Amino acid sequence: MDLKKWLLEGAYWLEANQSYKNIKKFVYEILEDQHSPRKKFVDYLMIFLVLTTILILILEIKHELPAWLYTYEAVAVIIFILEWLGRLWVTSDAHLAVIQKYEEYEHDEIDPTFWMLLKPALKLKLRYIVSPMSIIDLLAILPSYRPLRILRFLLLFRLLKIFRYTENLKFLLRVFSEKRYEFTTLLIMFGFMVFFASTIIYIFEADGSNEKINNFFDAIYWAVITISTVGFGDITPVTDAGRFITIFLIIGGVAIISFMTSIITTAMTEKLEEVKEMHLLNEVNKLKSFILICGYGKMGKELARELQRNDEEVVIIDINEEEVLRAKRERFLALKADASDIEILREIKCDEKLRYAVALTNSDSLNLSIILALKALNSNTTIYARVNDKEAKSKLESAGAKEAIFPYQSAAIAAMEYISIPVAHRAIDNILLEREDPIMDEVEVTKDSKAFNKSIAQLPIKKHNLKVLGLVRVSEDEKFYFHPPASFTLVEHDVLIVIGDREDIMNFKIALFKG
Repeated sequence: MDLKKWLLEGAYWLEANQSYKNIKKFVYEILEDQHSPRKKFVDYLMIFLVLTTILILILEIKHELPAWLYTYEAVAVIIFILEWLGRLWVTSDAHLAVIQKYEEYEHDEIDPTFWMLLKPALKLKLRYIVSPMSIIDLLAILPSYRPLRILRFLLLFRLLKIFRYTENLKFLLRVFSEKRYEFTTLLIMFGFMVFFASTIIYIFEADGSNEKINNFFDAIYWAVITISTVGFGDITPVTDAGRFITIFLIIGGVAIISFMTSIITTAMTEKLEEVKEMHLLNEVNKLKSFILICGYGKMGKELARELQRNDEEVVIIDINEEEVLRAKRERFLALKADASDIEILREIKCDEKLRYAVALTNSDSLNLSIILALKALNSNTTIYARVNDKEAKSKLESAGAKEAIFPYQSAAIAAMEYISIPVAHRAIDNILLEREDPIMDEVEVTKDSKAFNKSIAQLPIKKHNLKVLGLVRVSEDEKFYFHPPASFTLVEHDVLIVIGDREDIMNFKIALFKG
């Protein structure tokens, strides 16, 4: 039996099997992907199972429980086991480790044994098995083993499983983890003070002068409750030396508590921005789709406000903290980050939910990086970009920008129009900005629309007092037809540009889709 051959064939088969990858991706999503709505349902289910099984374990100590509750607990424990196995599976790609190791050996012209290939894969899995959360998951299963009632104290570990399913508790754990050096120092100080104080009180009062201190553990107990400033009063020193050390112990206890409070407060303050960012990412991920504006300068502000007036969902990314705060005050979802960072773009699901993006920073090189990052996530993303230097226009368009806009040139043309034909330009300006009726709007033709495969003459345009200014044919690379003839037949994705009263346009749209 050639185990090495089977191992390699299995590893390459898994790497080529798309069904396997899809199943693994789904399991990862429901267990580990914080932004997945499916994971939230799984988390709620697991929290419910943890709490109810703990309640069963507590109630059975003094009550006879019906048999179905034990069946329910058994099912819950099976789910806990399956969850642990699922996490063990998705935490790493063992088959890839085997393939990579084999290709390394092949490159070095070494003929590896079965165990030489399997060892790196086992290491990856073992690393997860001995991780703190994995150990908690395993220990949480043991209290269900009835013959060993001593294992009931492991009930605590089942309760600790809840940390895995709640972001706020996980955040608290991260705070303690990042301040572990400070907390270790604090623990050493606490341990030293307890040992020092308990030794002294034991020497002076365990000789019979204090009937409540009979052994060293009593002395430790007294030292702990005194340092923690709890002081139950069940053990009190009777000698002058004991009272003297108690004074210093209380002062030391206050100092330790103050130190601990300071550490936690500092850690929480440092993490506050991270919490806000996490909340923002959750809000963005709730959106079905959005428009991304990179750069909240003058152009970004005006564009965002116009989109907001049209009830569009807008997400803003800017590296400048002041601009981000200003955007948030105007009720936009704004993130302080580098918009060219592909990981940030992936976190807000630009590859799935982005309708189109607008790069409006003051740097052409940054706008170019943003375009390349967005295109790397999704090559079909529609991107508009600001050009600050005319020479950069071709580079931005070559990178994937659908349109590169030079704002100063556009402003100069608009100013010239105001000077040469001020009245006409003012009227057009009012129409474009929808300050007053009539307004201009787009009507897209879909397969569900009554306009599909119909001529313009067959549409109720006159009935709604509208005028067709033009038509954009998306299937012909967005070719624009100015004032198309009435016989023009409409196809899917055509966009009619109409002008008229706001209410008439709305009624026209309703008429096209009304059943």
